[in-house]
Amino acid sequence: MDELAKKKMKVLVYDDPLYPELAKAWPEAPIVLYYRGTIRNNSIGVGIVGSRRCSLYGKQVAVEAADYLAHQGIPVISGLAKGIDGYAHTACLKAGGYTMAFLGNGLDVFYPKEHRELQAAISENGAVISKYLPGTTPRPENFLQRNGLISSWSQKLLVVEAGRNSGALSTASFAKTLNRVILAPPHEIYCVSGQGTNQLLKNGALLYLKPEQLDLQDLMEKPVLTRTNKTSGQVANATVNHSQNQTERELTPDESKVHALLNNSEKTIQQLEALTGINQVLLIEQLAIMELEGLVALSSNGSYCLIN
Repeated sequence: MDELAKKKMKVLVYDDPLYPELAKAWPEAPIVLYYRGTIRNNSIGVGIVGSRRCSLYGKQVAVEAADYLAHQGIPVISGLAKGIDGYAHTACLKAGGYTMAFLGNGLDVFYPKEHRELQAAISENGAVISKYLPGTTPRPENFLQRNGLISSWSQKLLVVEAGRNSGALSTASFAKTLNRVILAPPHEIYCVSGQGTNQLLKNGALLYLKPEQLDLQDLMEKPVLTRTNKTSGQVANATVNHSQNQTERELTPDESKVHALLNNSEKTIQQLEALTGINQVLLIEQLAIMELEGLVALSSNGSYCLIN
């Protein structure tokens, strides 16, 4: 604790009043979080995520949404990545709003390096949060957990722009499991950077057309999902909707490998990597897409299984 204090880091524990009850609905909600900055009493907000290599259209959507949320006093939640994340954080700060950035590494490891000043600015006007100890370097599996945190602290999630294999789709996958509201703007059907968001719309995401859709008043009276809703219920719900969500497309060769392996028994991301030879980053993206399409489900122990 002394070492953390020297680095201007604080600790948020699970039973702290500042730890939102809504965030605890995620079965993997960390018992301890490390942060710099200030966590507000009501810090649940709207998540804004998207591609690192975003288009001018995506940037415009992200900036407009973050600016609106800042003026409404609604926290902007994102992951400090290049592209959409960075634009959302920056626009919120410029408008005098409150934003929170979740990291896939320790608070003293600056990734990406280009966002070092932005990370410092967020610490001054919001909070930078990580489940990882200081000194932890970025790893693919860390960003999957980071995406889970973004979803769990968001009542609504705006996926601004996402390609067919974008990591932003894993954030949407977590949000779907947690029954959060997922929104996506339409993209041209020939625009590669928007194929993932168009797929989200096809699978039931709300069509995003204006920032007013991000208001949270319409959710205030709805019951909060509790931790008692375990994966068995999630899998059951996914099974009910399987026929509605399953796409008619053929699986890619890599997806076919994953499908065949999960047909025998559930497996972790590490086991799938060892058995398929596919990099974890690619596996995470492919599994996120398959989960959105109702093909697989993520259990509470971190293993993937097929939805029959």
